[in-house]
Amino acid sequence: MTPVPTNDEQLKASFKKALDLAARCNASETSDNYEFLEEEIDELEAHARKSVHAKLDFKSLLPKLVAGVPLTPDDLKTLELLIVGDAEYYLKYESEIEEWEAQLKRVLDQIASLQTSPLDADNLMHTRALCREAHEVLSDLVYYFDAKERAAKFQAATQGQIDPDGYRFLAEIVQEMLASDKM
Repeated sequence: MTPVPTNDEQLKASFKKALDLAARCNASETSDNYEFLEEEIDELEAHARKSVHAKLDFKSLLPKLVAGVPLTPDDLKTLELLIVGDAEYYLKYESEIEEWEAQLKRVLDQIASLQTSPLDADNLMHTRALCREAHEVLSDLVYYFDAKERAAKFQAATQGQIDPDGYRFLAEIVQEMLASDKM
């Protein structure tokens, strides 16, 4: 019987596969290659998430939250990693926010300049292309600011004493996240 690979082995294999697909994209830029890479990046993220679950004791938090038992600093750190760790690490390593804001300004300035242009096919197609470009930048900006707001809300909610309703709410979040494959 073939042994089942460990989480770390699966993660290492996923890293390799993603990087191999990225090299294939560089060699042959096709939509299919990039779609395969996108799928493998999703797999890599899923394996990383699974490995986090294996390394941190999230499940022991649930009884404490349900009972309203005061959390230790380590419990709070684990809870933070579970609820907003993805957002905090994204914010920590994201370095393109200023570029995105500048790009959006540039695109909006171009859209503004087209506002007084003739509504011919060329200008309308240009407007559509600019809208597509704005949409791409806006999705990055929305994701960034959502992560920033989530992290700030968690920090505010866990400062000081947590009340019984807070414990119930946190318990519900942990239950949902442990049941989800997107945690």
